[in-house]
Amino acid sequence: MEFAFNPWLAFSWCVLCGFLMSMGAGGGGILAGVGHISLLGIGDPNMIKVVNQILEFSSRLVSVPLYQRQQRLVWSLALTFGVGAPFGAIAGSWVSKNHLSDLALYRAVFGGLIILVAARTLWEGLRRRTKAQVVDRPRTVAYGWRAFRVHFGGEEFAFSPWTSALGGFAISFVGSLLGVGGGFLVTPFMASVLLFPMYLVIGTSLVALMIPLTVSVLTYLALAVGVDWKLVAVEVPAVLLGASIGPALNRYMHERALKMFVAAVLLAIGIYYVVV
Repeated sequence: MEFAFNPWLAFSWCVLCGFLMSMGAGGGGILAGVGHISLLGIGDPNMIKVVNQILEFSSRLVSVPLYQRQQRLVWSLALTFGVGAPFGAIAGSWVSKNHLSDLALYRAVFGGLIILVAARTLWEGLRRRTKAQVVDRPRTVAYGWRAFRVHFGGEEFAFSPWTSALGGFAISFVGSLLGVGGGFLVTPFMASVLLFPMYLVIGTSLVALMIPLTVSVLTYLALAVGVDWKLVAVEVPAVLLGASIGPALNRYMHERALKMFVAAVLLAIGIYYVVV
């Protein structure tokens, strides 16, 4: 079988990307885009966006059940976020397909995104560590048009379903526009705007983004974006493999050091994409 790309390079790179996605080190999805642009030399930015998002979704097939077993998902928050997410995903995909189809422009905008994500990850890595969370199961104890209330760890967290849905729209719009998962926005949104603890935010954000990822991919396909399905067939198993070995190796690795290293690499790549 002939490929328009190096299948061994694509597979190996996506094992690394899937590993980083499952480790929670950040940057796995963005590194997939970097591989498509710089290593495999894909010239169609719209196809890059679609394949990136397919890989992001695939990694969650491994990570979301893991967080569910650890009881770290707030389903009411994920579902209210998902109310606005499909509309943002459709709008972002349409705008991107029609106005961000030039590779040079997409590469520059993507580079700017990488710089922002890397800077935020470095800033988080330099902050003092937060205290460990009490092991508990989050329970939504009240539902209402104005507020939902979630009980966790002896505390109660309230959030507006309207704010959650609006955040879902805006974050999904940006994620679909650039062909990324959107975790770099949804994590600070749930932690800093809705004031949920990071212990719950990470897993909840992963499942919440599965809705806009699905809608965005389907929208791009409906807009007649071409996809190399041989590439997808090679990369999806690689991402699943990487996402599977990540949790097994997590206990032996220094997560903070890994995040800082990945952020430094991303920062250098982002500057290169913007400047060169």
